[in-house]
Amino acid sequence: MKKGSYSNNLIELPFSKIFFRLAVPNLFSTIIASATTIFDLWYVGQIGIPELAGVAYIFPIYMLASMLSNGAFGGAVSGATARAFGSKNIFKAECIFRSAILIALFGALLMMTLFFCLAETFFTYLSIDQKITTSALTYGRILLGGISLIWLFNIVIAITRGSGNTLIPAISWLIVLIFHILAASINFEYKDGELILLENVKIFSDFFIFSSLEWSAISFLLGYLSGIFFVFIFYYLGKHPFSFNLKNIFRIDGITSLLKSGSLASCQSLMTIILAMFCIVVISTFGINWTAGFGIAIRLELLLIPIIFGIGGALIAIVGANVGAKKYNRAVIITWKGTSFSVFIVGIIGLFFSIFPDVWSSFFTDNIVIKETAKSYLEIVAPFYAFFALGLGLYFTCQAFNTLFWPVVGTFIRLTIVVLITLILFYLDLASPHSLFLTMSLGLIIYGIFIALSLHFGPWKRYYKV
Repeated sequence: MKKGSYSNNLIELPFSKIFFRLAVPNLFSTIIASATTIFDLWYVGQIGIPELAGVAYIFPIYMLASMLSNGAFGGAVSGATARAFGSKNIFKAECIFRSAILIALFGALLMMTLFFCLAETFFTYLSIDQKITTSALTYGRILLGGISLIWLFNIVIAITRGSGNTLIPAISWLIVLIFHILAASINFEYKDGELILLENVKIFSDFFIFSSLEWSAISFLLGYLSGIFFVFIFYYLGKHPFSFNLKNIFRIDGITSLLKSGSLASCQSLMTIILAMFCIVVISTFGINWTAGFGIAIRLELLLIPIIFGIGGALIAIVGANVGAKKYNRAVIITWKGTSFSVFIVGIIGLFFSIFPDVWSSFFTDNIVIKETAKSYLEIVAPFYAFFALGLGLYFTCQAFNTLFWPVVGTFIRLTIVVLITLILFYLDLASPHSLFLTMSLGLIIYGIFIALSLHFGPWKRYYKV
């Protein structure tokens, strides 16, 4: 391990020099992260429609794990690490590192326990189609069985970002994608210019035999395992500001503060996933084609979260360092500039796919009916993704300021509006997929505007005068 010093660039250089230096690799990371999940969905889409619909129920759980480990607790860890380095307290940063590993292991154990205890009851209670239920449980049991790999990977790269290094996370994500593809390729055969999905995967001369759906989840986890291996090699051999003195190995000072911040941030993640699950359950009442099509379409919205975090993660490091150095006015100005960049990118993505929805859905299926259902969602909701980026982007930077209350309130308002209006429409017998999509669009608009105004006129107001 080579000892590296923490740079003062984050609190001294102009915005344009430090923002793009950190944001470009971090944005690359999130694009690769999105590509990883897109590839996995494509893989499942080759298996069959019941499998695609079943995984639509599991994907929000995966996203919850990612949001908690990378965005909620990961963001809290990243922000705390950045503030520690900004105040030049290396010992505190190392305590955060050790605490974060414990939080990751506990979070993974909790999610795994809840899934295995409640999943079957959930599908039985809702009387979901048996083929879909079997696919969801098959995929979910493997993915949740290895969920600790996802938590551990995301937490460690969150710490790395907080230290001002976004290049290593970018390389780590590339390794995850490459190994996921390499492992998945075992399930395919190239013949006569076409990729043909094999019936199953046989390992060690038929000693282990996995179905295609089982192997899709296994290959996904193998990608994460490879990424963890790389990032720990970096911390053992690479150059970074941590010393990892063995005499302090059991020091986890500040873990209570991390748990408090991460738990509050988790409310945002939980409500986002609850909303996604609520919408999936509502859509499922209109048939399997709507469920599969919505599963494809909603994945675009959920995959915007890593893109927004690509910029927000860089901002956490920059803003957190400035908050630690007590340069509050500079921190606020950087926040608005960086978030505006995020809103622009996501807004363009939303407008593009609302105009050309088949570009997205055609990647996953050739079924015309499913493509039409995905199209209905994208045409109505995607134009308002910019408001989603505004609210979520500010939420991420709030982890650097430790001012998470108002973004969480904004998320609660969004959830409440969508659920109440949808239930009212069902009560009046006016509910339809299109009415749900319109309600979701309204929720996004209110979400973004509320968080921006509440922060500007609330906790950040005093910083403009500093």
